[in-house]
Amino acid sequence: MISKINWKAFLLPLILGIAIWLLTPFKPTDINTAAWHLFAIFVATIVACITKPLPMMATTLIGITIATLSGIFTMDEVTAGFGNSTAWMVAMCMFMAAGFIKSGLGKRIAYLFVKLFGKHTLGLAYALSAVDTVLAIGIPSNNARVNGIMYPIIDNLSHEMGSDPKKGTQRKLGSFLIFNEYEINNVTSGLFLTGLAGNMVALGLAKTQGITVSWLQWFAAASVPGILSLLVIPFVLYKVYPPEVKETPNAHAWADARLKEIGKMTLSEKIMLTTFVLAIGLWLVGTKLGIDATEVSFIAVVILLITGVLTTKDMLKESFAWNILVWLSVIMLMSQKLMTLGFFPWFSKTLGNALHGMSWLFVLIILFLAYFYLHYMFPSVSTQISALYAGFLSVAIGAGVPHTLAALMLAFCGSIYLSTTPYSAGPAALLSGTGYVSNKEWWQLSALIGVIFNVIWLGGGLLWTKVIGLW
Repeated sequence: MISKINWKAFLLPLILGIAIWLLTPFKPTDINTAAWHLFAIFVATIVACITKPLPMMATTLIGITIATLSGIFTMDEVTAGFGNSTAWMVAMCMFMAAGFIKSGLGKRIAYLFVKLFGKHTLGLAYALSAVDTVLAIGIPSNNARVNGIMYPIIDNLSHEMGSDPKKGTQRKLGSFLIFNEYEINNVTSGLFLTGLAGNMVALGLAKTQGITVSWLQWFAAASVPGILSLLVIPFVLYKVYPPEVKETPNAHAWADARLKEIGKMTLSEKIMLTTFVLAIGLWLVGTKLGIDATEVSFIAVVILLITGVLTTKDMLKESFAWNILVWLSVIMLMSQKLMTLGFFPWFSKTLGNALHGMSWLFVLIILFLAYFYLHYMFPSVSTQISALYAGFLSVAIGAGVPHTLAALMLAFCGSIYLSTTPYSAGPAALLSGTGYVSNKEWWQLSALIGVIFNVIWLGGGLLWTKVIGLW
């Protein structure tokens, strides 16, 4: 049986790619023909990732094949590109996430936090926020955290407290907790480099422009705006979108009952916890020991495989991990080649000259806000990062923004812009469709939280990065 293909979705990428290719005689003299042709293929590939005639993995494979047939790449270069360390780190972290869910450790952590801090509704929101924060250190999939762990727990807890969309009682508790989880998940996605696959995609693209950022550098820069957001968001939502139930004394008993159901920690949970703690430690100090972040993720997965917490069958089932390994490797290979051929340096220099006389700080603020609000047009995290990050970073560098600061600020934006719409990413699509929060409420609350995020991450983030010496 032949799979259905959306052939119409090929039209725009083809038109743009062919048009740019045909403009080769009129290209800037500073750019060679190979760089211009790759730019045409790159644009067509990125646009196809947005229009989606095929999944991103298939689209990028088509793009790199065309580039190879055009003589821009050799097959040796292409196959070597699949050894990209960033792409492999993302895949390995996805396998770690599977270990969290399979072992049951994620749910146990959630039940423990609810039991300890769930007597009051606001305290319950902070407890659930803390759970997502802990999980985000080692689970780079916001979908896995929300869909696999957090939503089932919040939904069950809400029903236990008499809050059910089907009965019209969602505002009792569930609405507040669901939207809080949505926004907190966006915060935790940006707090850690390993909190979101898109973070590693962004820094992988930054690396092609000569900028390297470690796990610890990311956390140091994100810590203050991240922690501020974790403190502010539940409180703001509690005030502007208050739950009807203010006290949740039954939450303790509910969580305790769930913990008794799952029993004592299993051996697989203990191994998962030990591996998780080891990975955190190595991410923090590994560079001093000569162990980079990708190697840490490999070590963790190997431990899980040797001990039987994960199996090769479990890994093969993680289609998203293998999918991202392919398309991210291709996108980064193209981006690296555009750098080598001189396209990005030319782009950066040209725009830098055009912005001559404008403060680099002002340019960075404009780029950050534009990057944030452009997510209204994108239903995917990685698609926007793949489409815009490298270009926005080049503009920032050309305007004189300190390189590491530019890479980090735009990467942070790639997490918090998930607060924009009910289609911003997988968690938004799931949670907005549960019935706990109406469509109108979703848009209104997202707009408000988006402003707060920009104040904290852009305003506060710039002040904090000044304190730690990034500019």
